[in-house]
Amino acid sequence: MGAAVWTPEDVVREGIHLFNDEFFFEAHEVLEDLWRSERGEPRLFLQGLIQIAAAFVHLQNGNLASTLSLLGRGADKMRPYPSSYIGIDVAGLLSEADGVKAGIEAGTIRGPDGFRFPRIRGEL
Repeated sequence: MGAAVWTPEDVVREGIHLFNDEFFFEAHEVLEDLWRSERGEPRLFLQGLIQIAAAFVHLQNGNLASTLSLLGRGADKMRPYPSSYIGIDVAGLLSEADGVKAGIEAGTIRGPDGFRFPRIRGEL
């Protein structure tokens, strides 16, 4: 038997599953493979999603400066897209990412201890 062929939707679903299970590095890697091959409209969106996942890798490691930078860059790439895109609740994710960024800037989020990481919601 041959290997299973994954569709882009399967890859996005897997990346979101990993993200929601707080395997942010793995989510970043899975989504990056799709991003590299994408040439259409979703390319910039995927890059933003990857950057948000990478931001949470940095937060898990206590690197707040990189978390802030990647959250800002990733969210800015996703903002032009509709509030729901490729089955993802973009508005909800951006709201949570913005809240994390504001919490770090205000000093109320100082690292991963006791922090509840955002989840990606949608119709996947």
